[in-house]
Amino acid sequence: MSTAKVIPLNVYTDQDFYVPAFRLMIRGRDAEIKNNDVISVTYEDSLDKIDSFNLTVMNWDPEGQKFKYSDSHEFDPGQEVELFMGYYLNGKDKLRSVLIGRITTLSPNFPASGGPTLTVTGVNLFDRFRTSQITQPFVQKTDTEIAQQLVQKIADGINKDASITPKLKLQIDPKDVKNNKDLEKSPIKYLLINNQFPILFLMERARRIGYELTLKSDSSGSQRIVTFGYAPTNTVKDPTYVLEWGKTLTSLQPNLQTTDQVSQVTVKGWDPTGKAKFEVTVKRTELTKKNHGIVNPSDLGVQDPGMAQKKEIVVDRPIQTKKEANDLAESILLQIGQRLVEAKGRTVGLPDLRAGVKVQIKGLGNRFSGPPGKEFSYLVTATTHTIGEGGYTTDFTARMEQTL
Repeated sequence: MSTAKVIPLNVYTDQDFYVPAFRLMIRGRDAEIKNNDVISVTYEDSLDKIDSFNLTVMNWDPEGQKFKYSDSHEFDPGQEVELFMGYYLNGKDKLRSVLIGRITTLSPNFPASGGPTLTVTGVNLFDRFRTSQITQPFVQKTDTEIAQQLVQKIADGINKDASITPKLKLQIDPKDVKNNKDLEKSPIKYLLINNQFPILFLMERARRIGYELTLKSDSSGSQRIVTFGYAPTNTVKDPTYVLEWGKTLTSLQPNLQTTDQVSQVTVKGWDPTGKAKFEVTVKRTELTKKNHGIVNPSDLGVQDPGMAQKKEIVVDRPIQTKKEANDLAESILLQIGQRLVEAKGRTVGLPDLRAGVKVQIKGLGNRFSGPPGKEFSYLVTATTHTIGEGGYTTDFTARMEQTL
């Protein structure tokens, strides 16, 4: 499976990292917060969880002898918010929008000692899509066709409420729809969503078949266009950022483990038409040939003879065709292979370093950075962006992949 060549980008050449900043907008206007009241701002995102933010502020006015924010309506839950994070570059505002969503929680803290504080929590638009659970069968549809129908159902449910503005137009990225046609040549005979939120079903389905579900939002007049990315993991085409230990990379702790690695996955199923059992086996070597980006222990100079004997057998899934069994076996083997090397790192604050982005890491030697000319990539799986007393930092988790 081919993918566009990634172009490494050096991190913010000539960037002044000394003036971190953020902006929180509530219903289209700047939130009324005094800068010296802000204790910290944190934004978190992940490939399998809904993005969220936390803003913690001092909540006591010593002059007026009253609570500054907990008694006001400034941060009432339910309001639409947009969070920007970044820096002032050469005196100019270069903040990036990291989250569009709504406030969900107010958490005041009245401690035994010290001043009272208030923490405001919000989540992104994905949470708004959890409207109602449905039960619906899909017959002879591809995964992308099912995703399109579910996204339209979510949009119809939200836009029924006339009080909600701006109105949302939801769509699967047209490029992904086109590209996925070549991958999803055979429709799924039968798939049931059983009393689930469509958005959660879509997220779970994406993980099961080895896809990534992403979201981008743009405003156009009175309408907001929300585009879902829905494509295989190895076709992520975001730029690859170059981080170097001791410079832009503060720390990294990679974890190489072979305990859970297997050489093959077998899925057993039942054909209700032919009334016969069947099984499909996919070997790790087959995934390697398909350029799924899996790193093998041998690529890192590790020889594990025991791995050849390790197999995983799946018998508890409602599989009815050999194609479904093959797709599931590939997905499980891919997920296992992607966990060979996982890492936790910290870098200077980079608002564009988000879950789903790839990074190349220099300065760690051949095993964890890759040999010259064949450098490994790390796919970021989660990030935590924090602006506080220590400035602006980005913590991230990532998994090692071959650079395709």
